[in-house]
Amino acid sequence: MIFIAYSGGALVGELLLSLSLSQLLTIMASALGSGILIGLERERHNNAAGEPSFAGLRSFTIAALLGALCFLIHLAVGIVGAAAVTAFCLYSLYKQQKDIGSTTELAFLMTYLIGALCVFNPLFAAGLAVLLTIVLRAKGVMHRFAGQTIRDFELRDGLFLLALILIALPLMPNQPYWDSVLNPYVILKLVILILIVQSLAHVAKRLFSQDKALILSSFASGFVSSTATVASYGMQVRAGKADAKISAGAALLSCVSTLVQLLIVVAGVSLGWLKFLLLPCIAGIVMLTVTALFLLHKMPMSSQQKNVSSETSNMAEDSRMFSIKEAVIIALTLTVIQALVYGLSVLLGDKGLIIGTLLASLFEVHAAMTAVVVQGDIHNSILVYAMVLGLATHSGSKCVNAFMTGGWRYGIYFAPVQIVHVLCVGGLLLLQV
Repeated sequence: MIFIAYSGGALVGELLLSLSLSQLLTIMASALGSGILIGLERERHNNAAGEPSFAGLRSFTIAALLGALCFLIHLAVGIVGAAAVTAFCLYSLYKQQKDIGSTTELAFLMTYLIGALCVFNPLFAAGLAVLLTIVLRAKGVMHRFAGQTIRDFELRDGLFLLALILIALPLMPNQPYWDSVLNPYVILKLVILILIVQSLAHVAKRLFSQDKALILSSFASGFVSSTATVASYGMQVRAGKADAKISAGAALLSCVSTLVQLLIVVAGVSLGWLKFLLLPCIAGIVMLTVTALFLLHKMPMSSQQKNVSSETSNMAEDSRMFSIKEAVIIALTLTVIQALVYGLSVLLGDKGLIIGTLLASLFEVHAAMTAVVVQGDIHNSILVYAMVLGLATHSGSKCVNAFMTGGWRYGIYFAPVQIVHVLCVGGLLLLQV
């Protein structure tokens, strides 16, 4: 890759002479290709729309070559050229008979600058040319998305989420107030991660068709409470409103969300633990997903499931992208349980850590696992054992939940897969100790 930096007047004046022929050819070829690519898109757009334009294929190609040539000759020549191209674009806007926008003029100026950038970094300049062409080509898609697809509340929620990420999070103090727990930065990061997960679930419901509603609703509800989802489907089976096999498959999909959310939560706390958990969790996710889809294969669209599909579709149409209240409650619950587990570990040592993890896993596995993660790194075998015991306890409670709410048929479909998957995850974790 060619990378040239201006460092003085002599170098500026001698830049064109100091480059080899192959370097010059690379620069000019990159500028030529960038100009042709952007010019082709503008030429086709002008022909299709029948709109008058001051620049087409040849003009854009010349602009890119001109940018490269001017900056090769001298920095001052390049700046004068940029000013001239800017004036040319402004004059074109002034002479417009009707307001057809300024996209072509801005693209023309950027093409000149991309040609200039080819002098310094041809690879980066070519990437910018491709990106600009994609943006220009996506006019119809972007207009439909902004005017028809996205709703007012989705735009408002998206802006709020961006404000949290770009403004609030960097300003939050990144300092724990009780050893390794009660860190405001980590708490806000957990809130943001939960909001992102809820937003992705909302987008998925908007994009997919109604026949996928049961799958999507099961996966999305698992992020809120997989245990409650298992119980909900079990009660439907016991009431005779749903098939045990299909409901067990949907319940297993909610368990996939448990592992996905575990990775997301741990990623916000420790990258070392994330790498440690990644392979075992992926194995568990694959096992649960394959089994769940097998149980859901060729499921009949009963009237009850049609109602679920319709309700899910309506919810996607009318509901907000995320619930700030739910996200804050979940994050605070995680934080409180982390503090309780840490307090037990301080009072009782390793025994307190394991007892606290087991008790927390009965209610909220993510909080229990996060409480383990903040205690130390992956080299502490006691923490790994506590994590495995916590996962096993949580899976066992789900199995008992399935049998109690849905009966033996529902439990037989659900429990064996749940047990085998947690043995797989736990075994892979222990192998890394």
